[in-house]
Amino acid sequence: MKKGMLLLTVLVLVLGLSAMAVYANEKTGVVKSVNVQGKTLVVTAARDLTFAVTDATKIVQGDKALTLADIKVGAKVHVEYENAGDTRTASKITILAGGTEK
Repeated sequence: MKKGMLLLTVLVLVLGLSAMAVYANEKTGVVKSVNVQGKTLVVTAARDLTFAVTDATKIVQGDKALTLADIKVGAKVHVEYENAGDTRTASKITILAGGTEK
């Protein structure tokens, strides 16, 4: 009985941590490249990370809604994303500094 409860507790903990890994990822870094046609964004944090951008991705600077084409190389951004295998899909990109001025 005790072994069964311990096993169940460990299983619940592992599943909970796995769910967090899928849904609770965030990175802040500097934009290295923007590919509007390919719908990707590369951000340098501790290393280069590539994010897929979809039609559902929210892109904002303050309270202003923007598009992927508005993001400039060198901008500081905060990216909230989900992992699906080796793909990081951005759910929200917040431009923090150096953002959209041309």
